[in-house]
Amino acid sequence: MASKKIDFEKSLKELSEIVERLESGECTLDESIALFEKGMQISKECSQTLQDARQKIIMLTDIEGMTENNG
Repeated sequence: MASKKIDFEKSLKELSEIVERLESGECTLDESIALFEKGMQISKECSQTLQDARQKIIMLTDIEGMTENNG
């Protein structure tokens, strides 16, 4: 699975803009559905980025703990 690296902050901003547009009630049904789908995809990508960051932090803190216990 090849996933592209996303700019997390940019994605959050875009997601916020999508929510604002949807909440405005000014979109047609088709536009709303398309925006919702795009928002769900961005949300999924951001979730994966956060999960990857959590895993990296866990790995780094485990490594740090091992070096402190051995040294």
